[in-house]
Amino acid sequence: MEKRLAACVNIFPRTATMYYWKGEIRDATEILLLVRTKTSLVQRLMTYITAIHPYDIPEIITFPINDGSQHYLKWIAEAVTDS
Repeated sequence: MEKRLAACVNIFPRTATMYYWKGEIRDATEILLLVRTKTSLVQRLMTYITAIHPYDIPEIITFPINDGSQHYLKWIAEAVTDS
């Protein structure tokens, strides 16, 4: 948030996760984040998350916003910075 890469972050606490890693099924407790940003900032955001995340390969996926409240989309655009 302080780096202005996201307009909003929802934090879903402690979710149980099972995943396949290095030939084994593993389970862990994770925190899921839902981050709202602009398409132009996705690469910078992914670079930042990868640098601070404890996993070798953090789960980072994106979903395009095809439509939505114009007031909300304008707020996102104004809340983050491209510089």
